[in-house]
Amino acid sequence: MDQANGRRPSGSRCVALVGPYLSGKTTLLEAILFQTGAIQRQGKVSEKSTVGDAAPEARQHGMSIELNAATTKYLGDSYTFLDCPGSIEFAQDQRAALQGADVAVVVCEADDKKAAALQLILKQLDEIGLPRILFINKVDRTDSSPRDVLAWLQPASSKPLILRQLPIMKGSIVTGFVDLALERAFIYQEHLESKLIDMP
Repeated sequence: MDQANGRRPSGSRCVALVGPYLSGKTTLLEAILFQTGAIQRQGKVSEKSTVGDAAPEARQHGMSIELNAATTKYLGDSYTFLDCPGSIEFAQDQRAALQGADVAVVVCEADDKKAAALQLILKQLDEIGLPRILFINKVDRTDSSPRDVLAWLQPASSKPLILRQLPIMKGSIVTGFVDLALERAFIYQEHLESKLIDMP
């Protein structure tokens, strides 16, 4: 927030998408670009049709092998997203991207077997003082809860990790979310804005 005029600063922002191999960073980038109108069709990694991982080698291996960058606009501001390779062989690319980022989105799964890799990322973000947001992906494929994930990762973060949203599930399908900060609940509607509902 700009103290002088009471407005938040405008301009471009750089967001690094980081996380372990196959955590869903490229798919998340594709969804962001589609939802903000930067692309007309949302591609899929499995179909080799995403904006990221467009290099022939990346499509052949089905994984990011280099840094991918894409820019979109949201609420009048410009955002450049850096999709960082998750495989350990490309860790240097991730470190370089973080140096120029304003914030990191840590894409993770509710899988305790990946906790060690995620803890290393959080410690790295602590070392350079970069703000971070956890994006817990694939919540429909696990029995673990978002609270479990925070418990696994908190020891690696000097800053408290807190929940902002919780998914609303119907069986194994995510149908909406609860915004804990606003104390409001929403359900998803295809091709429409999410609908405000009574808190479940």
